[in-house]
Amino acid sequence: MITTREKLIRWPLMIIATVTVLGPLLWQVSTALKSAGESAVGFPGALVPQHPTLENFATAFSQIPLLRYVWNSVAISAMGMATTVVLATLTGYALARIPFRGRTLYTTLLLATAVLPFEVILVSTMLVTRQLRLNDTLIGVVLPQAVSIIAIFVMRQAFVRIPNELGEAAAIDGAGPVQVFWHVMLPSVRGSLAVITVLGFLDSWDHFIWPLVILSDPSNYPVNVGVQYLSGTFSADQRVISAAAIVVMIPPLLVYFLMQKQVFKGLTEGALKG
Repeated sequence: MITTREKLIRWPLMIIATVTVLGPLLWQVSTALKSAGESAVGFPGALVPQHPTLENFATAFSQIPLLRYVWNSVAISAMGMATTVVLATLTGYALARIPFRGRTLYTTLLLATAVLPFEVILVSTMLVTRQLRLNDTLIGVVLPQAVSIIAIFVMRQAFVRIPNELGEAAAIDGAGPVQVFWHVMLPSVRGSLAVITVLGFLDSWDHFIWPLVILSDPSNYPVNVGVQYLSGTFSADQRVISAAAIVVMIPPLLVYFLMQKQVFKGLTEGALKG
């Protein structure tokens, strides 16, 4: 039972966390709905617009091909999510369930690369991508970052937690290695699969530096790069930029809300079994 003292400590912390997370989002929405006569950059300012309008959204769509950029980001994120799920699942299964010489060392070295920022290998990756003639293509955006070390680690831990008796029982019943993997192992890690699916989509959606470097045709830009065209050299309308930013947030929010039950289930399973 929660005591009064715990409530006095917990509730202020929860309120501070909520304001910290939702405050910038509410400010962004407020700015996007403000009319031309209202201040968009002053602080403190009116959080509730005096004359709400959707004109800023219309302006954003008319100034840049926003729908095209959103479609490019959806395509990049879908491909990135698919490659992340497939490669992380297979690699995690191999590291967890298939014994081979040097497995521990390989796992350690693989996890060590997670601390290296992508900018460290940016130039070499760009040269290789151009030699493969994948520059200025959506596939060239996806492939260099198709493998997520964090996703591999999540799947490895999920497969490690599965009792060996399940696989052995399936093998005794006549199941081969592929059948054991498909019918026994994968159904046991559905929660973790949901976690890396959402992480793979969000990670691909947030890419900015790499698409900016490898893409030269503006029609191939993802939305994070394309929105930069709303900023002028000497001035920028923060209302229009905020409206475009709201559009940018909609697809990842939809993915999260559609899969939040599976994500929380996967995280809870890891907390209980880890």
